[in-house]
Amino acid sequence: MSIYTLRHFQVPGRAEPCKAILEYTGAKWTLETPQWPQEKVNQPIGKLPVLVETNKDGTRFILSDSLAIEQYLVCKYNLCVPEQDRQMVARQMELRNQLNDLFQMTQLIVNVTEPTTRTNFIQRYMTLAKDVVTYQEKWLKENGSTGHYFGNKTTYVDLALLGTMCAIRATLKNMPEMLEPFNKKNAPMMNHVMTTMEKDAKLAEYMDTCEC
Repeated sequence: MSIYTLRHFQVPGRAEPCKAILEYTGAKWTLETPQWPQEKVNQPIGKLPVLVETNKDGTRFILSDSLAIEQYLVCKYNLCVPEQDRQMVARQMELRNQLNDLFQMTQLIVNVTEPTTRTNFIQRYMTLAKDVVTYQEKWLKENGSTGHYFGNKTTYVDLALLGTMCAIRATLKNMPEMLEPFNKKNAPMMNHVMTTMEKDAKLAEYMDTCEC
């Protein structure tokens, strides 16, 4: 059985879906918080998160990039839609990438101080958030309003939504108006998925530690 070390900062960020996936699968893992920027040079491309998998024979597999880590884990633990259904595989990545685009936009907002640029980013974020919610709500309704993105069981995008929303809420906690597109009135289906994930016993420890 593999043992995993996930390197990332203590603050919620792009590694949240990775954490949710590791918890859901019951993998044996620990979070390692490197000293930054001192240990930047020790990471594959100077970025976090990084996943270090130690195999039974002691060999290690090191992977950087949050989306690559997610995809590796969900494929390994059979949380993807069937790979032979290429249209659903594409849909899965489309939905996941939309959520990632939202998170990326929040990082632009909080890291820019120039007023005009920041206002522009906020406007772009709000437009994107409303468009993503409209699109994903329609998809979730077409899936039968099951509390899942595909069928009636937990798959990749369910866990990605949980982790991404935890990161977005933590990032925008001082800007509550920017979370309005995701409230229960505007995004009932997405909130149904969130509730399903939050109530899953496999994710209890994750829910205790995240800042949702």
